[in-house]
Order: sequence, then structure tokens, then C-alpha cells
Amino acid sequence: MAASISGGGTQWYLVRTKAGEERRANAHLILFAAESFLPLMKARVRRYSKLVEVIVPLFACYLFAMFDLEREYNHVRHTSGVQYVVQYGDRPAVVPERIVQELKARCAGGPIELPRQKFIAGETVRVVGGPFRDFEGIFERDLSGSERVAILLAMLGGDTRVVLPASMVGPAA
Repeated sequence: MAASISGGGTQWYLVRTKAGEERRANAHLILFAAESFLPLMKARVRRYSKLVEVIVPLFACYLFAMFDLEREYNHVRHTSGVQYVVQYGDRPAVVPERIVQELKARCAGGPIELPRQKFIAGETVRVVGGPFRDFEGIFERDLSGSERVAILLAMLGGDTRVVLPASMVGPAA
């Protein structure tokens, strides 16, 4: 997109970052944009066979930046870690102020914590990761701690009880 973009003053825009470079792009954007906002959340990931809590972007590869489109578009577009400014048609997409303010309010106490989806015994679930990925099964129960679940998979002509990390089980499609 050429530098001749004209727009309506300082507004919020959605910025696509390069994979894993959200924090770097945010750090560079705050140097010249009126404001930059990277919502974060707590997540649990498996590292060396242990579940650990990490802080990750709420929207992988995206952040919000408030800037004057006419004056700052090229700076934003060429900022380290930025891939592009999200567009609808031929215009950068303006994000309504109320959406950004609502996200900021949810993040005011620190990274957002999304609750793990709870299943009911007997509910059909789908395995979303690991060697049983895309298998459907019947949710049996949560196991000690909140990080493991037992499900029944129909395999080899019978039901097989499988214990999996809770993060590997999602709702059936």
C-alpha cells in the first residue's frame, strides 16, 4: 500500500505481527504510535513432560495500535515485528474504541485467565492433540488435579479408557 493513505485522525487499528514477535512489535510501536495494546492471557503448556503456566498473547500474531493513519501508517507498517495493518477492502480496518476499552478493562488486573471447558460425564468429546487426535470419545471424568481427564474411546471393537491432559480434549464437532 502506498504512503498516500488518507484517514480520519488518530484511531485504533488491528496490526498483524510476525509469528512470535508480538512483544517486540508492541515495544517498537509504543515509540511513535499514540498507544499500543497487546492483551495477554495465562495459559498452561507442556514443557519437558510438565505443565507450566506461561503468559502469551490473547490473540496470537495480533495487537492493537492507535495512530494517525496519514502520518504514521508507513512507520507502523515497517516496524520491527509487524507484518501488516489488517485491512477491509483497500482500507485499514478501524477497531471501535469500545472494543479496545473492554479488552483493557478485562486485562486491568493482569493477564486474562480463560477457564478450562468443563464436560459432563457421558458427553461426546473430540481429542484435539496427541496420538489420538480427531478421535471422538465419551467423557468419563476429571482426574486428580484439574489437568487430566479420562475418556472412553471406541477402539478395536470395544471401549478403551484413555487418560489425557485436559488441554487435549475439546467439544465434539
